[in-house]
Amino acid sequence: MKKLIIALSTIFFTIMIMVSIYTFLPRSQPLPETEPAVEYTVRDYGGKVAVFEGDSNLPVVVYEIYTHLLPENDIELLRRGIKVTTQEQLQTCLEDLGL
Repeated sequence: MKKLIIALSTIFFTIMIMVSIYTFLPRSQPLPETEPAVEYTVRDYGGKVAVFEGDSNLPVVVYEIYTHLLPENDIELLRRGIKVTTQEQLQTCLEDLGL
């Protein structure tokens, strides 16, 4: 019986020490969710599809895709500007517009 009491006491104190250590350990804060930085904006430029870097007013490249020939939904998106964050998204966007 004495051995059982010693064993249970040892287990109890071990658990108490572990809880105490866990309580005082610093906790890592979750990283705030941030929006990815916009790298490119695809929009209308002189009636053609153009790619702008960030929010620049000068296009990086202008394509021979005439916006007035595109579906009305695409024209509206281009008027507002289509923001993409990666080269893959940019390529997909241009392919969707007919490049």
